Amino acid sequence: MSDSRPRRMRRVSLTTVMALVITTALSTAVIAAHSFTDVPDSNTFHEDIEWLKDNRVTIGCNPPANTEYCPDRTMTRAEMSAFMHRLARTMGAVGDQVTDDSSTTAVDATSGTELATVQVAPQAEANVTLNAHAHIAVEAGADVDFDFFIARDSCAGTQVGASGWSTADEGAQSTTISITGSDQVTANTTYVLCAAKGADTDVDGTVVQRGLTADWVPTY
Repeated sequence: MSDSRPRRMRRVSLTTVMALVITTALSTAVIAAHSFTDVPDSNTFHEDIEWLKDNRVTIGCNPPANTEYCPDRTMTRAEMSAFMHRLARTMGAVGDQVTDDSSTTAVDATSGTELATVQVAPQAEANVTLNAHAHIAVEAGADVDFDFFIARDSCAGTQVGASGWSTADEGAQSTTISITGSDQVTANTTYVLCAAKGADTDVDGTVVQRGLTADWVPTY
């Protein structure tokens, strides 16, 4: 069946159809770039909702696909409990403490001796705060330097906090060193508390009580 409309009208109609197709395709591409298909950039709370998704506070509202957030739907008390529970899991704290005086560690190397270790387990990018202490003793007549530090993964890893102690050439000495550190990570990370001699010729030290704690909260 032939189209009886003037050719000019037919051209306008075809142009209109193509414009609609292109517009729809672009709109779909923009939405698909986000975590949820119903939360485009134009949504006032887009960044907040993306943060909830990145930190696993929300997983979606249409299981099992979970491609939507349902931003305008009323939330039930049951759903609120899930949000609160997941939010609590974005924060955490761990600690490793040795309080037994019979448990000692010799600081006998310049490369570092591991004294304590903890592992943080953030859901997404998080700020980590670390605190450590170590009680060390040296024999009489020692004149040495000791370095104490918190590092990632091992004593050879990146240091995120450090302190030191120098002894005088006199009687037996001991002291407690305190160290603080901070870091920003995006996945499970191990931290170690280490102590090292300043030189190979320095006498060894003995660490008794020691501890390392870590707290983390998501970045905002």
